[in-house]
Amino acid sequence: MSFSVQQEVAQLTFTFALPANFSNRGVDQQVDNFHLSVSPRPASVKDKTDEFGNRFKVVTWQGLTQDASVALTFEPRLKAQLSAMESSAPFPLSGVPAGEQIFLKPTPLVQADDPEMAATARSLTARATNEFEAVNAVLNYVADKVKYTYNPKSYDALYTLKTGSGNCQNYAHLSMALLRSVGIPARIVGGISLKEPWKVPLDKGSSLVQSMGQGGHAWMEIYFPDLGWLSYDPQQSKQFTSTRHVKQTHGLDSHDINDSWSASPYLPQYSESVDAKFLDDQIALKPMGSTSLPRPYLMSNAVKAEAPQGAVTPRPAEPLPLPLPEKPTPPPPPPAAGQTVEFGNMEFPNMVENFRVEGNQGVRVLDKETSAYATSVNVYAQAFQVDHPLALSSIALAMHKFGGDGSVFIDIVTDDHGKPSLPTVGAGFRSRPVQLDDISRRPGYYWVEFPFERGEVSLKKGKYWVILRKSGEAIMNWFYLPGKPYSTGEDTRSTAKGYRWEDVLNWDFVFKVKGQIIDKKKKKGGDV
Repeated sequence: MSFSVQQEVAQLTFTFALPANFSNRGVDQQVDNFHLSVSPRPASVKDKTDEFGNRFKVVTWQGLTQDASVALTFEPRLKAQLSAMESSAPFPLSGVPAGEQIFLKPTPLVQADDPEMAATARSLTARATNEFEAVNAVLNYVADKVKYTYNPKSYDALYTLKTGSGNCQNYAHLSMALLRSVGIPARIVGGISLKEPWKVPLDKGSSLVQSMGQGGHAWMEIYFPDLGWLSYDPQQSKQFTSTRHVKQTHGLDSHDINDSWSASPYLPQYSESVDAKFLDDQIALKPMGSTSLPRPYLMSNAVKAEAPQGAVTPRPAEPLPLPLPEKPTPPPPPPAAGQTVEFGNMEFPNMVENFRVEGNQGVRVLDKETSAYATSVNVYAQAFQVDHPLALSSIALAMHKFGGDGSVFIDIVTDDHGKPSLPTVGAGFRSRPVQLDDISRRPGYYWVEFPFERGEVSLKKGKYWVILRKSGEAIMNWFYLPGKPYSTGEDTRSTAKGYRWEDVLNWDFVFKVKGQIIDKKKKKGGDV
């Protein structure tokens, strides 16, 4: 973590979280070989422990005339245990211990007492007979409601409920607000996510690849009277988090868990990087079943949950209904022949923010870049749907060039039972190559356009795949959004073995299709 000093800083105070030792029924984390390095020499380094038991370091520099940095190195040993659990916690809960009742409290970021939030939560949990069912109903709703968005305008739960968008902090805050409003203690967790993927074996030699970006991340923990606190990531998992989640802190909301700094006479620019090396990595998983909800892939261990025999579960007489949806907007008229159209998964940030200024204080943003090194061992493919016959002119991908030489290009092929078709099964088309020398090297992500010969490619209504190819030693990243913001199910795949397409990915790449609607009477060019 570093600060860029442009002119003298009279005083800079940086408070940052340390990795935690903790254990629950699903996860065990122990930290060894911790080392702290600070440059230049600070005026003071102090330890701080807050009311939740989180450990922080507080570093203060005075008369700072050069860039300042803090490096943490440590070795976490993580074990995620997906064994079956049993719970007899009723719903609504009764007798929450006094020490855990603080995690029922509303905050400015977790508006559990908001009428709309309460109505939504009570409607979602109206049929729940135990706590596990209530928690599942809330987590499934949030996973399907919220679309992952970088650099959101706000992180609070009500904003997330109204807009259906946000980053990991928004997912956690909305989940916590809904749970707290029906009496279930929930707390946010801050830490680091690691990009090394982990795979869940599927049938016929395929695997579901779980992966996320590397950097700051927020998730949550939920309290069960008979199981204690269990880890949940509303984007990935229930009752546990993977060995790619390194916990640092927990609290009422993200204000309690985050790194922050203050300075005078100005706040210097902040940046951070995370490097990880897996010394040992053992994964043994066997899938037992699946459900239709939620639409994104949330992994879970089995839980047998029922209220104790003879228990009378108090229920609200009339659960509050969800607000009536607004009158649906009629679909737009079909595009006219010859009209130019653009569609795809087109939202992405040029740069991912890693801090924000709140008043006179800088606060770290728990977010990170998500992208695949798309010109390495694996070949990647993203599916898209054509609703009207289309004369394709170009496809653009959100990418970043690191260097190398050669070119990149894309193939368009038809769908073959949920995978890109083989050349012998369906005809395909290849874009004109884009030379790496013609792509400017600049910060962030940007559209790289792959053109097709005018009038050469006409796509019928149906499902197609865009496959990124390369020549030479191109080094490029392809940006993706976590979850399934564009489509559902198995619409993103990768392969390291030719045409097997053995890996199903839990994200959607960012892409844009451009072309003209075809007049069927005047159609030209080759059909795909």
